[in-house]
Amino acid sequence: MKKQRILYFAISLFLAAITSSCTDMLQVSSNSMLSDDVVFSNPDSTNKAISAIYDIIGQNNSYRNRLWLQMGLNTDIEYRSGWSNGAVLSSTKSDDYFALYNSNATIGDGYNNSDAANPWSRIYQGIERANLAIDGIRKYGNPAAGNVMGHFLGEALTMRAYFYYDLIKWWGDVPARFDPVRQATIYMPKTNRDSIYNQIIKDLQEAVTVLEPANSTYTASVKRVSQDAARGLLARICLSAAGYSMRPLGTTDAQIIITASDTRRSELYTIARNACKDIISDNIYHLDPSFKNIFYEQCQDVETQGRETIWELPYNMGLRGRMVYNLGLPRDPDGKNNTVSIGGQFKVTPSFFYDFNSSDTRRDVTVVPYKASKNSTLGVIEQSLSAGIIGFNIAKWRAEWVKTPISGTDDGVSPIVLRYADVLLMFAEADLFLHGNEGQAMFDQVRARAFGQTVTDYKASVNYLPLTLDNLKNERAFEFCGENIRKYDLERWGMLKSAIDQSETNLTALRNGTGNYAAVPSTLYYRYKVDNSISNGERVLEIYGLNRGETDDKTTTDPTGGWVSKSWTQAMSSTPVDYYLSDGFINNMYLGNPDKRQLLPIFHQIIVSSNGLISNDYGYDN
Repeated sequence: MKKQRILYFAISLFLAAITSSCTDMLQVSSNSMLSDDVVFSNPDSTNKAISAIYDIIGQNNSYRNRLWLQMGLNTDIEYRSGWSNGAVLSSTKSDDYFALYNSNATIGDGYNNSDAANPWSRIYQGIERANLAIDGIRKYGNPAAGNVMGHFLGEALTMRAYFYYDLIKWWGDVPARFDPVRQATIYMPKTNRDSIYNQIIKDLQEAVTVLEPANSTYTASVKRVSQDAARGLLARICLSAAGYSMRPLGTTDAQIIITASDTRRSELYTIARNACKDIISDNIYHLDPSFKNIFYEQCQDVETQGRETIWELPYNMGLRGRMVYNLGLPRDPDGKNNTVSIGGQFKVTPSFFYDFNSSDTRRDVTVVPYKASKNSTLGVIEQSLSAGIIGFNIAKWRAEWVKTPISGTDDGVSPIVLRYADVLLMFAEADLFLHGNEGQAMFDQVRARAFGQTVTDYKASVNYLPLTLDNLKNERAFEFCGENIRKYDLERWGMLKSAIDQSETNLTALRNGTGNYAAVPSTLYYRYKVDNSISNGERVLEIYGLNRGETDDKTTTDPTGGWVSKSWTQAMSSTPVDYYLSDGFINNMYLGNPDKRQLLPIFHQIIVSSNGLISNDYGYDN
């Protein structure tokens, strides 16, 4: 069996080598036919083993182009674009099925690949690499707090916990494999996820004691796990373990319940609160005064510690990952920043734009009503509303910000796993549950930044809000829209379906001009600014009529101002499309019941390869 493990480890390193870039962290030698006692007694070879764990993230049908991008929709504030009136039923794209809670076990699109190049198998490959490293370091590395082998152990434990947390988020109960594969454990049944939660919480508590803080030899980049990254993951997992989740009700149905006892929930919230408190007390990170700058630096591949970003997935700049290509502001090719069309596959529900306070600086960074189009006559890219509002687009990631020009489907922008604002809000939530008195101060910091105020000025302003669970839920929506967080927040709060249903109600009210949307103008006006405010000469829109109270007819009050009018909230089309507020759009935010289809089915190829030990429940077919 030792030879088998050596061979598997060598293969893992070889795969890492042929898919890595010149980034030091991902440089892995394929000349590694060494026994465990040699590999894991040497820091250099152990470092390469840790790099092989991270390497899984950038591989095909892994986080790069499947897992990070396709699992987090639809929610009450974000949706998959390009469908209406059931048109998705003829689609072969997996993310259409996932977004509409209409998955089945035979979906293709990479999910049923038989060569292990499928998302489920990719995660388990990462887990196996972590298991090999953990086992080898414990046996041969003499790991301890303060030495490098201790840090490597902490990294492997954290990455394994991260992989298992994602498996739980996406599939619920899954096989629990916490040791390297042996002949007797090649095939394993599913394990109750509460047992997995308990193990990875324990692992992260250990990891925190041995991981190096930020800015040490192996943690100078936010693309590598640090002590505070593990603390943040620990807090997030504890909040999920303490909350609601979809559980099987026999084999044919599902229920949304809390399985942790009241005592255990208090323990979990306490662990989460203390983990966040430790990050705050480290005083390494801070809120960026500019909300926009967080995402500009992300696109620029700034990876230094000590900013707002605590942890990013390690994509290779310009080579892997599709953050901007899928999630970015839609943009026609400009021949400079991008030679392909990018963005717009995921959008923001129109009513959510109006849920923002118009003074909230996050709004116009997060969501915009235009795309960037090529004006063939002028030969420039311009913000365009020529067809009216064609969807409210996520604008946190933009091609013109990206360090390396985008020339294909991969843009290399690394997703942010954890930033300091999340730490503050997780602390506030845990403190609120535990009836503490410190959560309001953390909540205030995030709110004050949103309005460009000092905390003192914010507390004295009309923008001030007390810390309540409802206010915190809303704040997390405003802060993290588009960042692959909202769906999992709604699930642990037990309100995924009800929140989407409320969003549909809001969209109807927006169209009809009733309720909270009664003062939203039904017509907008736009013109191009004469003083191009973007330094590369792109034409920039000036828009009137998006904000409540902007009801002047600009073509009358400023007849020579060059204003163009477009119907907005009451605009309809004979063929319902997703950017009009039609019944076909509003009534199709999901096709399956989100409270019965929060989780994905285990895919057919995995089931047939499980030696009869794995099958679907929750009413999914195999």
